Amino acid sequence: MNHYENSKKARRVASVTYLIIMAVILGGTFLSNEQKELAKKQSPQSIERANGFSNTPIQN
Repeated sequence: MNHYENSKKARRVASVTYLIIMAVILGGTFLSNEQKELAKKQSPQSIERANGFSNTPIQN
């Protein structure tokens, strides 16, 4: 193989490696943001339950 073929193969390997790394980073960021949004939605509900507040009226 000549130098061009060797460099072509190396560039392909490097580009595929780069794409895999970027996919992992972007996927992790997406999952992290989804978990943060889910935690924000659930936190007021869990605070209400912990304090005993609810939408039901109090009966004496």
